[in-house]
Amino acid sequence: MLSESIWILTALPALGALVNGLLGAGWREKGIAAVAVGSVGLALAAALALLAQMLSLPAGDRTLSVTLWRWLSDGALHVRVGFVLDSLAMVMVTVILFVGFLIHLYSAGYMKGEPGYRRYFVCLNLFVFFMLVLVLADNLVVTFVGWEGVGLCSYLLIGFWHEKKSACDAGRKAFVVNRIGDFGFLLGILMAAVTFGTVNYGDLARLLATGPAVSEGAVAAIALLLFMGAMGKSAQFPLHVWLPDAMEGPTPVSALIHAATMVNAGVYLMCRIAPFLEKAPAVLPVIAVVGLVTALYASFCALGQRDIKRVLAYSTVSQIGYMFVALGCGLWAAGMFHLLTHGIFKGLLFLAAGAVIHALDGEQDLGRMGGLLRELPAVSVTFMAGLLALAGIFPLSGFVSKDAILWGGFERYGALFWLAAFGGALMTALYSGKLFSAFLGRRRFEGHPHRPGPLIVMPLATLAVFALLAGIPGLPLFTADTFFARFLGMTAAQAAPDAAAHNLEVALTVLQSLAVLAVLAGAIRLFTRERRPADSTVLASGFGIDRLYDFLLVRPLKACARFFAIIIDARLIDGAVNGLGSLSMALGRFSAGLQTGQLRHYAVSLIAGAFALIALTVCLAGGL
Repeated sequence: MLSESIWILTALPALGALVNGLLGAGWREKGIAAVAVGSVGLALAAALALLAQMLSLPAGDRTLSVTLWRWLSDGALHVRVGFVLDSLAMVMVTVILFVGFLIHLYSAGYMKGEPGYRRYFVCLNLFVFFMLVLVLADNLVVTFVGWEGVGLCSYLLIGFWHEKKSACDAGRKAFVVNRIGDFGFLLGILMAAVTFGTVNYGDLARLLATGPAVSEGAVAAIALLLFMGAMGKSAQFPLHVWLPDAMEGPTPVSALIHAATMVNAGVYLMCRIAPFLEKAPAVLPVIAVVGLVTALYASFCALGQRDIKRVLAYSTVSQIGYMFVALGCGLWAAGMFHLLTHGIFKGLLFLAAGAVIHALDGEQDLGRMGGLLRELPAVSVTFMAGLLALAGIFPLSGFVSKDAILWGGFERYGALFWLAAFGGALMTALYSGKLFSAFLGRRRFEGHPHRPGPLIVMPLATLAVFALLAGIPGLPLFTADTFFARFLGMTAAQAAPDAAAHNLEVALTVLQSLAVLAVLAGAIRLFTRERRPADSTVLASGFGIDRLYDFLLVRPLKACARFFAIIIDARLIDGAVNGLGSLSMALGRFSAGLQTGQLRHYAVSLIAGAFALIALTVCLAGGL
């Protein structure tokens, strides 16, 4: 049966990791890359075959599921290891494997000559495996297994160059910050299990639809706890601080984990638990506000960065914020569609940035680039195509997905909310113009950059084409009933068409497009001219959030750790143990001193002991 082949999607990347991990120690780089790239490529082919068969089925029969084995049982609660492939999961599977395959192919050339070449590809294959487990899981517990697995792989890949202290620190920071969000996720799973007696997504949706005797407050609490996990994994304010530092990892890692796949897991989770959000609509404004604050905050921070990868990192945080804005408006399809388009053009931007860094021998400072269009034409053209999509220039994919979100915010929360979201879109155009300065204007680098090979250029060209065409599923414009929404089966409920509202949406879209285009053109001119404005220290430091956390959390915790280490551990615990040891040794020495070996000493001791025993007996008898 078709459903029984779902497990192949996860088995192939896992097999690639096992083969390279167990057998690849003596292999050449080409053999290691062939196994790693081939395993993901075969998984992509299997996914496309499943997609084709899914599209041939009626819309109501496009959910495929398989149960592999029973894992845990506790009374009425049964947790099974099972996978479900529906339209929502298929979108994520396609993004993961399509972008992941191109990044594996790119990595084969980009990481050539690295000492940890085999370790890199083992971790990369393992990440794809856990990401697919996360997406395909049919219940919250198996999702959490994949969730923690991708967190582990992220930690290993961020700290890939472990000889660098900054890379190790960034890996630990990502691990610790994500544990904060994961604590909420775990509590949400436990609360759902206690409240509903199941953690299966299908069972939870049916129970919520039939109206169980569960208060809206309990449903809202579960949704908020799960949202806390999504905030950590998707780097939403205030749990965003790990993502910019995660750029210490290799650039292909940034493209796969921190742009196209793992950071989108929180958005996917919220869409997966959409029945909870529909049952507790009071949670939606919380999600929308967090998303909007993150989008605005990160866009300002991106403008203040000089490192090309950190600009893209803050841009990722901002764009995921827009995805959460869509979810907070109840627009599940719009949020997932922006996830799809962003995964493509942001993956392109990171890979193209990696090609620039590689060509300039590790240079990442935008102030030392410029004029690269003449030196690296293929990389420059693809990068600029990604920037136009990121800025939302018509008719590229970013325009289609972002327009739906902005109008949704206007409809749901009014003009002020739309104005703030539109301000973030203008900031996106502004920092996109700053990135254009790397390729236009005066040359500001020394030497001659070496052009990348076909293994690097081919993935860039492929992603650039899809960045241009990926907006097609979001058609027709000015309606929630798009091709993509029909495929998902998550079309937002809407009132009958209103001519005035339609005309207003068209007018706002035209206004947005013209304003974004004007800001982008002005930013390109501003940042490519001879005298460039000074960078803001406040923006570059992320408004000092890291320093604030250091003052409020890190230093007090370090002080507590030192107190416990020096006072509690060393003096009290170790002192008590060492004191007992010293007492035992003193008693031993005293006892050893009594063993003189002389008979008269032993006789005196016996007589003294006998008299002491008699005296004790008499005293006790007198007391009685």
